[in-house]
Amino acid sequence: MYTRKDICPLFGVEFSEIARLGNVCIAAVQSYDNASESIEALNTAELKLNDILNSPTLDAACRKIDNLAEKKELDSALTLMLTKAWSAAKESNLMKDEAKDILYHLYKTAAGNLQRLMPKEVRILKYLLTIEDPEQRLSALRDAFTPGDELEGENVDCLFTTPEVLYSLINTVVDAYLFSREGTLVKEARDLMNPKIIQRLEQLKKEVQDKFL
Repeated sequence: MYTRKDICPLFGVEFSEIARLGNVCIAAVQSYDNASESIEALNTAELKLNDILNSPTLDAACRKIDNLAEKKELDSALTLMLTKAWSAAKESNLMKDEAKDILYHLYKTAAGNLQRLMPKEVRILKYLLTIEDPEQRLSALRDAFTPGDELEGENVDCLFTTPEVLYSLINTVVDAYLFSREGTLVKEARDLMNPKIIQRLEQLKKEVQDKFL
């Protein structure tokens, strides 16, 4: 793990503070899901996290995350480490506010990049599942099925698909849950394997079938 006792250039604070946080994050990730994250993946993520934290500036750290995303090397293990780092930092009384702000920016940069690497149909489906109001959800479905220019930004995405493709994805997720075939899903959709989410997917499936197919 972290053993350096010098100054972390990115945070401008004693590296021991970041070391304690880093050890907590890595331990949390190692216990997160050994079935989905190999030891090699965790070790690689730890090296990437070390490199990011040792960046001379916040911009340089964010560029490293962007570069990893461009090379398809920004994985869930590294993003989870940054998520745990931010979560632990905001609850800590030992870290400076500046360090907490930096960790938040790193977390948002990683999460945003990982989101954009997700298949667009999965992103659309996850967005639809956040809408509670039936009328708003129906309106969002209409928008999703109306072709146009696709835009991806830091705060807003405009993505489009077809009723057939979205219906097929919902079917695949529901069937995988019912028949215990999680391995048939793209990894970005596996967090949908939850009884409450499946219930909402069944409702969404019916809405797509009744209104658009």
